[in-house]
Amino acid sequence: MKTLKHLIVLFLLSISFIACNDEGPDREGPIIEITNIPDNKEYKFGENLVMHFKITDQTGMYEYKYELYAKDFTNSSFTYENHIEFEGYLTKLEEAKSIFLPEKSASEMYQEGDYLIKVQASDINQNVSTYYKPIRIVYPTE
Repeated sequence: MKTLKHLIVLFLLSISFIACNDEGPDREGPIIEITNIPDNKEYKFGENLVMHFKITDQTGMYEYKYELYAKDFTNSSFTYENHIEFEGYLTKLEEAKSIFLPEKSASEMYQEGDYLIKVQASDINQNVSTYYKPIRIVYPTE
């Protein structure tokens, strides 16, 4: 009888321990940062825009994409998009990506002004986070 009481007490303790540690399902997307660019930093067409991404997720992410586009989009806006999928799941990613901003040419001139870098990441539970970084892009003065 004592053994049965001990087993019941252990069973109840284990259930209460599991219930206390249950944090619930993951409902949050990955945490995204661009660590090397302050808001509204100015870049020049013809430069290489280098971004240091830091993306973390407690359960693991499986993809992210980044885009660059004008805040007030027109037909002459410069746009860029890249989508990256992982073969496995990552809980932490720190990497640098770059976008070459085209130079002024006789055939093409892009819109100057306010642009946004948009980064979206998805975790294995299909939670999505979106991060925006405002920058300015202008042509160099001659």
